[in-house]
Amino acid sequence: MRLPVSIETPLRTAAGLLILPLGLVLCSMVAVVLALRGASAERLHRIYVGFARLCLRVGATRLEVHGADQIEAGRAYVVVSNHESAWDPPCIVAALPGVILRFVAKKAITDIPIFGHALKITGNVTVVRRDTARDVGSLHDRMAHRDPKVSMLFFAEGTRSRDGALHPFKMGAFATAIDSGLPILPVALAGTFAIWPKGTLRLRRSDVMIEVGAPIETQRFKFEERAELRDGTHRVMAELRRRARQRLRARGHDPAGTD
Repeated sequence: MRLPVSIETPLRTAAGLLILPLGLVLCSMVAVVLALRGASAERLHRIYVGFARLCLRVGATRLEVHGADQIEAGRAYVVVSNHESAWDPPCIVAALPGVILRFVAKKAITDIPIFGHALKITGNVTVVRRDTARDVGSLHDRMAHRDPKVSMLFFAEGTRSRDGALHPFKMGAFATAIDSGLPILPVALAGTFAIWPKGTLRLRRSDVMIEVGAPIETQRFKFEERAELRDGTHRVMAELRRRARQRLRARGHDPAGTD
């Protein structure tokens, strides 16, 4: 029997505050040790997936994924996603376990003790956002030296949405995709805004719908055409997100946020 929301949400939040930080520290320590011993990207990825599944288990989050059959096994992508909540990363990692993902993370996150070091040493990219030249250099260097099976995940809006709407995309993901010659994999989420909105300390039970779009090849785009690639991807993402929100509503779940 499910508890009333007024009771369940505080209990789930408390459980999350107790279990997830401990799990994050333990996974980070294991990742650092394995990375220092030269573990493969695939082995390190299993730690990411394990922690993501722990998050979803603690949050009682049910995932439904559509379109993942369009992903080519062993191929790397620049993954582009909308960003409604801090719950987005574990949902994406758990939904796409066959894609070895690393993140473009802001410096404040990589400054967190233990966790931040684990992010750096396992191949994620730190960006400052106020220093475009430095960010471009970091991205170029990481993409040039990454394992060829590793995909890079960008939350293309640049930060979490405060209203749950889809906002304009920044240029970084699209410049990186053209520069590296990797296809863009569009991934749209719906439902995470209801779980953990920005600016709150509340973990709610909800379903999450994920729509994976067809990969967008980038070889035909010149670097000067990155705005065209960005705008075209935004249109694709808007349709995927609309579809994901529609699926949630059809199952009786309010995706929250703005259409």
